[in-house]
Order: sequence, then structure tokens, then C-alpha cells
Amino acid sequence: MKNNKLQMTNNKQFQNSKSQFKYWIMDIGICLFFVVCFLMISFQAPGYAQSADDHYDRAVNKYFLGDNEGALKDLGEALKLDPNHTRAMELQNEIKKEMGPAAPPPPPPKVQEKPAFPSLRQVLPPTLPKPKKEEPQKEEPRAPLFRPQKPPAATAVTANLIQQISLWMGVVSVLTLLLLIRITYTNIRDYLEKKKLQICTECKWSNPGAAEFCAKCGARLKPWTGVTAAQRKWYAKFGWKRNPFTLDILPNLFTGYQTQVQNILEKICLKSGHVLVCGNKGVGKTTLLKWLADKLKDDYHTIYIPRPTDNFDDLLEFLAASLKLKKPKDRRFTIYDLESLASTTQKNILLFLDEAHEFSAEFERPLRTLGDLNGVNFVLAGLLETSDKIKCVSAPFYDRIILEVTLEHLSVKETEEMMQKRIENSGGTGLKPFTPESVENIYKMSQGVPRMILKVCDWVITDAIRHDLNVIGETAGEGYNVVEGEKKT
Repeated sequence: MKNNKLQMTNNKQFQNSKSQFKYWIMDIGICLFFVVCFLMISFQAPGYAQSADDHYDRAVNKYFLGDNEGALKDLGEALKLDPNHTRAMELQNEIKKEMGPAAPPPPPPKVQEKPAFPSLRQVLPPTLPKPKKEEPQKEEPRAPLFRPQKPPAATAVTANLIQQISLWMGVVSVLTLLLLIRITYTNIRDYLEKKKLQICTECKWSNPGAAEFCAKCGARLKPWTGVTAAQRKWYAKFGWKRNPFTLDILPNLFTGYQTQVQNILEKICLKSGHVLVCGNKGVGKTTLLKWLADKLKDDYHTIYIPRPTDNFDDLLEFLAASLKLKKPKDRRFTIYDLESLASTTQKNILLFLDEAHEFSAEFERPLRTLGDLNGVNFVLAGLLETSDKIKCVSAPFYDRIILEVTLEHLSVKETEEMMQKRIENSGGTGLKPFTPESVENIYKMSQGVPRMILKVCDWVITDAIRHDLNVIGETAGEGYNVVEGEKKT
């Protein structure tokens, strides 16, 4: 099963950018909220005095700043709350002396209302003579307890500046705390998301937790879990963790075709042109391309493309994303951006294009232009008719192919090696429970085609589980119909 990597990658990038944009909007909104709150506090903070001492302190500050009228108003408010506030009265008298005639008049005294009926003392005559009032001794006026002195203008400006700096330091502190909380939240969220991600064992690509196949290489992510109790019991006999013979593409288990692989690697190292790999269905073309891409990734910019797209611009977008190119602000990616990347990094771009028999003339023309750039080479793979089709559709592109290799089938030894690698990858040891005779019989039934080998082996172990066999002997695969993939009746 192959996934359309171009579409999945584009969708994933769009979702990530959309999510990041949402979080940025939230951060900006929260920051603006805190800034507005602190600005309101900085402008409205003087209006929160509620006690007589608060009004008195405000009056002192205004007196220092030269605002005598404002100071008198605050002192009046303080005396309303506490008529016996000594320091407020003394400061009020001092300010009135300084202002002289410009001082505001004191509030009019309260007029006592006469009672409607005379008091008993007014009706009855006095029985005793009134004592003579002693004249109080005149005391020398004492100095007020508080004699504020008007500070210089520089001190007043400094005090105002310190107040503003303190407010803005509070704003910066809160925003810094918000940023730390945001970073902590992001790290925790990323950690939890990574725990949910599935890392492909073949290409180390991060995939969503619910994905069944890798979006990059197409390998199965989850082990084959749809097994019965009998299957689990039979697998446990040989230490298998899963079915070794599924049709999953596992490039690290690539086997055979040593001569063809050696010729391909020589031409790639010479960088002299393109390579075409042909073969029937199931011979291992896709596995070979992915194995080469992984093997050569340290020396080249290797990119595997599952199949041609209808729009070549989508392919360029995918190539740019795979190579981590920065997108131009005022234009789309072009073919020549790839050439500049190859020249700056001093690493050739090696594209592995699968399903080459599906190429169309519209796709071939820009592809030929891409292949003509310095530092860009192709390794194409397709069915046997791919060579004739390319020659018919585009003779100039066919002339740029310097090597054609054909994959036919594996040998008996390579078949045994492939089966052993699959078994060991699933947790088993060696070829158990297969015998050398069973391997030869499976090779005859599958004709050495890798996909058919997997299908025959899968049918064989299914039959062995059904009959609870501990050893698979020379009769393995005899009842399998190679054409229909079923047991013969």
C-alpha cells in the first residue's frame, strides 16, 4: 500500500502553520490585555486613596510638586474623614500662609438651628450666681510639627520618573512571566505530542499516533495486531512478535540484485546521467529505490517520490519542503532554486521517481528541464514497458538515461536470505520453523519474485497454524495457487 506523500505533507504543513498562527494570535491578545490593564492602573492609581492618611500623603506629594490648590483639596478630604488629623491641619495652615490672599476661603460654618421649644434652663431662673470665667493664659505659639520644604524641580521630576519606571517594570515582569508560562506550556505540549507520535523504524519519520503506515516511506507503523489466540500461541513458539511475511515495504531488509545495485551505485557516483530500473510487478523496484535513498542520504540530497503528480508545481513545493528551502516572499519556487541549493551545499540532488510508466508528456517536459540542471540526477523505476514509453513520449529525455537495469527474480539463496531477514526482524531466529526443503519448494511456487515469496510464506504459516505444525517441511506451499493466491481445491 502506497501513500500519496505530496498531499499528506502539504496537509500536515498547512495544519501546523494554521495551529501556530492561532497560538500567536492568542499570545498577542493576552499581552495586549495585560498592557491595557497596567496602563489603566498607571493612570487611575491616584484615585484609590480611601483613608485620611492616604489623602494626606497625596497632599504632601502635590505640595512638593507645587500644586498647592490640589494639596488643599486633598487636605480637606483628609479632614472630612478625620477632623482631628493634626498633621493635615498643620500642613493646611502652612499652605494658606504661603498662598496668602490667594488661598481659597474656608468653608462657611454650620448654622445651628434654634429649637422649637425653650430649654428648661432658659425657663427657670438661675439659682446660683454664674462663676466668673477665668481668662486663659496666652501661650506662646509653638512651631508646627510638620514643616515641609518645597523640593527642587529636579527632585520632583525624578520622583515622577521613578514612579513611571516602577509601573513599566511591573508590566515587563508580568509579560516575562507570561512568556515563561507560554514556553513551559509549549514544551509540555510538544512532549506529550511526541509521546503520541509514532516513529517509523525504517526512515525515522514522525507520524501521527493513529496512522497505520508511514507517510514518508509507506512502511507499516503498527505491528500486525489482528491475530487470534491460536496465532499468538503459534508465534510465541518461535519468538515472533508479528507476522514476518506481510507485504509491507522494508528497505532495510532489501535482498538480492547485487550486480544491478553495483552498476547503479557506480553511475550515481560518476554523476554522468540518469538511471532507469525496470521490472515486473513485485520484483522489488520500490524497495530498491527506498534502500538507495537511505544509503546515499549522507552524500546526496535524496528524495523519494512515490508517483508522478498532475501538477508539476506541487512537485516543486514538495521538493522545496523536503530540502527545507525558504519560500520566496513574492513568488513561487522554481526549478532554478534547486540548482542554487546544490551549488551552495556542494551536494547533488538525487531524486528517486517511482511508477515512471505513469509519466505524461506534460510532466516529462519540466522534468527534463529539472534533469538538465547541474547537480540534479534521477533514478527512475517502472514496469518493463517504461523504456519504450519514455522513448516514444520524449526521445531527448531518453537520451539522458545512461543506464538501464532490469530486475527479474531472486535466486534460491537470496530467497532464503530474504525469509531469514524477515523472520529475525519479527523477533525469530534463523529460518525456524522452515526447513531448507521448504525454502526450495517456496522458491519454485513463487518463481523467486519477492512479493510472491511473501504471499506464499504467509499462506504457508497460516496453514501451519491451522494444523499446529512445529516444523514446515518440503510440502510447504504445494496447495497454493500462484495465479489466484488461493488454496487449490
